[in-house]
Amino acid sequence: MLTIDYYLVGEKIKEKRLKLGMTREQFAEKCDISVSYIAHIERGTKSLSLETAVKVSNVLDVSLDYLILDEIDSDSRILSALETEISDLSPAKRQTFIKFARLILKNINEL
Repeated sequence: MLTIDYYLVGEKIKEKRLKLGMTREQFAEKCDISVSYIAHIERGTKSLSLETAVKVSNVLDVSLDYLILDEIDSDSRILSALETEISDLSPAKRQTFIKFARLILKNINEL
């Protein structure tokens, strides 16, 4: 059975919101929810309804899988979460990541 870690969900939301340079007030307005509810969500003290989770994921431009799941169990979910993580990197760090990924792929059989 799936157990959602709302503290982790809140941390992901806050981290992405800050990377996008949004205040809680701006984020709440874009999600059409109250600032105090956003604060509770980010602290993990309140859960999100499905409707709110969809609004949040759309505003942050991340998948619901990325927000809600701690462990990702399918290839498409893994790729989606990885894509989200990579898109948050600076261009230089993205290139470094790609170089390491290629190196790992080249040597995966030796691991």
